[in-house]
Amino acid sequence: MPKHRLSFSLFIFVCLCLANVGQVLGGDIDFHKDIHPLLQTYCFRCHGSDSQEGNLRLDNLSIAILEDRAAAEHWHEVLNAVQKGEMPPRDEPQLTSDELARLTDWLNQSLKMAADAQRTTGGRSILRRLNRTEYQNTMQELLGLEMDYARDLPPDALSADGFQNNGDALQMSSLQLEYYLSTARRALDRVIVQGVRPVALDHTFTASNLDDWLGDAQRSNQLGRKQEFLGRIVDAYPDEGDFCVRVQLTATLKPNTGFPLLEVSVGYRPDTEILMREFSLVEITSAEVQTFEFRGRLENFPLPVRGQSKYPGLVIRVRNVYDDKSPLPKEQKDENGKRVYPNEEHLPTLTIQSVEFQGNAYKEWPPPRHQQILFDPQGENQEDLNYVSEVIKRFMTRAFRRPTGDDEVARLVAFYQSIRPEFPSFEETMRETLAMVLIQPDFLFLIEPAGDEKRELNEHELASRLSYFLWSSLPDENLMRLANEGKLRESLPQELERMLNDSRAERFTQQFTDQWLKLNLVANVAVNANRYPGVDASLKEEMCNETRQLFGTILKENLSIHQLLSGDFTMLNEPLAKHYGIGDIFGRSFRRVPVPADSHRGSLLSHASILLSNSTGSESHPIRRAVFIRDRLLNDPPPPPPPNVPTLEQAAPEFHQLSIRKQLEIHRTNEACNQCHKNLDPWGLALENLDPVGRWRTETTNATANDKVHVVDSTVQLPDGTAIQGVQGLKSYLTQEKRDDFAKALVTRMLSYALGRYVDFADQSAIDQILTQAKPDSYRLRDLVRHIVMSEPFQTK
Repeated sequence: MPKHRLSFSLFIFVCLCLANVGQVLGGDIDFHKDIHPLLQTYCFRCHGSDSQEGNLRLDNLSIAILEDRAAAEHWHEVLNAVQKGEMPPRDEPQLTSDELARLTDWLNQSLKMAADAQRTTGGRSILRRLNRTEYQNTMQELLGLEMDYARDLPPDALSADGFQNNGDALQMSSLQLEYYLSTARRALDRVIVQGVRPVALDHTFTASNLDDWLGDAQRSNQLGRKQEFLGRIVDAYPDEGDFCVRVQLTATLKPNTGFPLLEVSVGYRPDTEILMREFSLVEITSAEVQTFEFRGRLENFPLPVRGQSKYPGLVIRVRNVYDDKSPLPKEQKDENGKRVYPNEEHLPTLTIQSVEFQGNAYKEWPPPRHQQILFDPQGENQEDLNYVSEVIKRFMTRAFRRPTGDDEVARLVAFYQSIRPEFPSFEETMRETLAMVLIQPDFLFLIEPAGDEKRELNEHELASRLSYFLWSSLPDENLMRLANEGKLRESLPQELERMLNDSRAERFTQQFTDQWLKLNLVANVAVNANRYPGVDASLKEEMCNETRQLFGTILKENLSIHQLLSGDFTMLNEPLAKHYGIGDIFGRSFRRVPVPADSHRGSLLSHASILLSNSTGSESHPIRRAVFIRDRLLNDPPPPPPPNVPTLEQAAPEFHQLSIRKQLEIHRTNEACNQCHKNLDPWGLALENLDPVGRWRTETTNATANDKVHVVDSTVQLPDGTAIQGVQGLKSYLTQEKRDDFAKALVTRMLSYALGRYVDFADQSAIDQILTQAKPDSYRLRDLVRHIVMSEPFQTK
């Protein structure tokens, strides 16, 4: 069951109340004599039998913590709230120091006893299905074939704490299993080949050969913003298989502007639209003659239907898509009446010397990915069962990420024998046999030890847990070799460094950052184009990249995690710098940009990705921003609003004419709303100088009130009574007063992501140990990852 967290504002409900007594824990402290009177004095008035604020009655909460897991979770949150000194509220009678010590001692002792018992029973996810990203990466690296493996799979569900790799949220259906089988067959049809080597089909273009095309671009070898190079192959191209496009070019670079961006795409024109798929952009930073190579599979690109189009042929398109957002040049006509555009002397250009297309672009036959499975392709005894058995064993070992037993292999060999008469060739039979491997639970799930007792992961289980944590994919050859030799655990520090230095570690940066900070919401926000022109899908992705790049740089350089809250640098590229109004940054690549100490930049709090995802797209949303800070950064989510809460608009007839601060003040006059909002609103109002797309402002305009202007007032008093001024004050407060809370929140989230399950009170001692180890050196991010990998929860199951 998803873990239910009580916020600190709900502590009073849980500070709590236990009239129904089960097994009393807490060592020498007597609950009835020492604890119950405290709860009567400080808690029952608001949360007893006569009154239940927040629709919660807690005077009957069980103290049978050993048997009642949910109650234990609630008590753990109570302990956190008490230790932080946030409850009871400042306007309520306070516990004396002796009473506080008595209550916290009882909670600590009780929860420790429950945690000790928990270690041998619950809190375990035995099976965890590969999510879409993990499945995509695993299949691609196992088979060596680029393909959209996750195309037909349903979206992954989010767990209660926002992750897509939580075993409780990853379900499996019979229909989904059919999709896995269909995908495996489709992939193996491309990987295991048969017959003679196909003839290579080469075409070289030194100028565009296509005018019958949509759009208003000029055909040219010199590419600015309004030119493109088109090469069309009418008939002599394959319908499947590997292909290669090579582009030879030079560049003209210009000062005080960005670099040309080479875009190569392949597709066709069916009629009134253009269907193309682009390769990844390449930033051209040298003026010298260069050749760039782009490889793919034709099945992954839009292909024309032969003989059924008014515009036949496969088209290779080359463009320079750099755009500084200056006014576009106006169309002119040359002496032949063709469309041309004047040169834009202030912008960089590309000059195409040649474009080469090679179909059936195989360097050897059979391709290496085929030979990786059907080794010794020239052998004469492929039908021999010993060879079949060895092929299956090798493939299963890689797919299952562990050594395979003879009985497992024998079952697949028997399957091969049973279907062999049904298939014309050995290769087709092996495709179907190996497809069966790819729908086995040992492949689709991360299977770890079952049973009633926890134990240490074996070397191969540890290799899988480590690789899916940092690479979202299966262990590589080096991890498997160390596991086979029984040396992985002793080599963990070195392997961890190797893995973090590998480019695949960028997957951890993206996957964890996106899920922890909910960056997936950015793409879903409909931005008001009239108020914020230019915020398109491309810029939204750059916003997310800023956040990923900051996290990735802190990880790579092993900096303090508090650089995420208040750092002396940020990560920017040209499009995002222009969006923020920051000059003299050119090029698409992200780079470190120093941030003055008094700047609002240099913090997640000022990232456009965070601000836009917690906005309406037209207006900032202080409540969403506040919930984000408390939930994502402090792991202290506020309770959901009670039912029948009046909307803001119902509070006053002139509501839409007011500033957001005044609107929230009126909303808090309702006592039911005030209980939550008094501890929530200040966190979001402190960020009001930042608009929905992350730019600085001193005034706000209300779109629902004829753009009435209000001066921003971002001075607030936080729930603990601290007065701060705006985003700078909030940055300072979080890094000084909440630095340990942020560290604990981040470690808790990261450990949950690493384990693929909810983190609960049984893991608390390990979390405390990680924090104790990392605190003396300011909680450096790479060190935190290392401490998590070396922790008891990570290495046991």
